Amino acid sequence: MSLRGIAAAVVVAALVLATPGYAIETTVPGTSPEAEAPAPRAADWLADPPHPARHNLWVPTVEWATALTLTIPLFMIDPAFVNVGPVSTDNFVSAWTEPPDWDDGDGFVANYILHPFMGAEAYLTVRNRDYGPVTSFLFSTGVSVAWEYLIESWVQQPSAIDLVTTSPIGSLMGEARFQIRRRIARWEPSTGRNTLLVLIDPVEALHRYIGKRFLNRPAAAAEDTTGSALTFGPDQANLRITLRY
Repeated sequence: MSLRGIAAAVVVAALVLATPGYAIETTVPGTSPEAEAPAPRAADWLADPPHPARHNLWVPTVEWATALTLTIPLFMIDPAFVNVGPVSTDNFVSAWTEPPDWDDGDGFVANYILHPFMGAEAYLTVRNRDYGPVTSFLFSTGVSVAWEYLIESWVQQPSAIDLVTTSPIGSLMGEARFQIRRRIARWEPSTGRNTLLVLIDPVEALHRYIGKRFLNRPAAAAEDTTGSALTFGPDQANLRITLRY
């Protein structure tokens, strides 16, 4: 399959997964929705919605700034190992005064798999903190630009192909993983379900474990749903439509 076909498939998958499911509940006269409401379930740290304390941007910003900065010693120890040149201020100045290169010397795997994977991880870092797709895409783009112009620019010219693929393709991959994870999280708790949640997004599983184990952060038990009700009269039936995301 061509790169264009892969990108189209990812877009379609993300749109399908993002489509809400509908559930219709009816209540017969003489009963109440409250009487038939299911009992509150136990906290599920791997599957529940993110804790409100995680709704911030400074933590992922610090995480990514630290991770990107730690690559500089690799450049200094053995530039050939990471396929770059020696650290030089001339390279940094050139990065800001010359246009980016389209031929960065990387192969197909690096340009179209590894870099988008990094973009997806940056996207999910924010998406999993209850931010929307636009904010998550902008954050992923910021990480990509920071890498090209603040970190890698010390050893080589910024790559135009990396700027084009890392965040756009990576954000589509990240949203697809986010939607798949959210649907699996609604399955009945089991070892198999938990294993899938960890495999689909291991970094998010690690964040949740740290929050539960070391920050004493309880899991939110709220359902990820919105709903509305239409009542025809005090002694008549109720109609409730719930959208599950």
